[in-house]
Amino acid sequence: MAPRIRTTASYSTHQEYTVDFFGENLIVTVTSNSSVINRWIRDVHFYNHPLVVGVGVQWTPAFYYYDDSPPESNYYSDSPTESDYHFSPPVDTLQLCVGNRCIIIQLSHCDSVPDILHGFVEDQETTFVGVWNSQDARKLEESKHQLWISDLLDLRKFVVDSQGRSLRGCSFEEIVEVCLGRRGVSLDPEISMSDWRFNLSHDQILQASIDAFVCCKLGVRNRLWEV
Repeated sequence: MAPRIRTTASYSTHQEYTVDFFGENLIVTVTSNSSVINRWIRDVHFYNHPLVVGVGVQWTPAFYYYDDSPPESNYYSDSPTESDYHFSPPVDTLQLCVGNRCIIIQLSHCDSVPDILHGFVEDQETTFVGVWNSQDARKLEESKHQLWISDLLDLRKFVVDSQGRSLRGCSFEEIVEVCLGRRGVSLDPEISMSDWRFNLSHDQILQASIDAFVCCKLGVRNRLWEV
């Protein structure tokens, strides 16, 4: 049975969801509220040692901006210019997962982020693990919140199959099948390339949380804090 998501609570500050990942229940929080972010970080720090954090980052492709208006530098243009196609969209969401607790921080909705988030992602004693993430650290650093993340690992470089062969060139779906024995768990390009600026769909929340959860789970299984 494929992973499923359901809404469990909705508040003015955040929304909560439960994701059923083949019998494992993930608790997912979606928020842009500083107090909620603060509480989530304090909770995962208290219950988890050593700390391995699954990380994902999402941004909206540039062509969505042309549907609304061109980037600010060409706001009054009738159509995108050549320079518009080099526009680098800002980060919209940061996904973090520790154990079975995930948070999707809607950075594009945050006027500011709490200092505890800066300290959390900069902590050199914490192990941060993503996948296919060559741009993620740079995008976070260039965001309006200037989040510098300490040594973000790419899971592909460390996972191997039962014969000890590297899975570095494999897709997310292949890694999940080989390492966790779960078939059909992919990162849908259509969802990845969707609009992440506004209210997130269940499909977006499901994919973002599974991405971060798998990275955390395999980071722990492969003891990546020892790397």
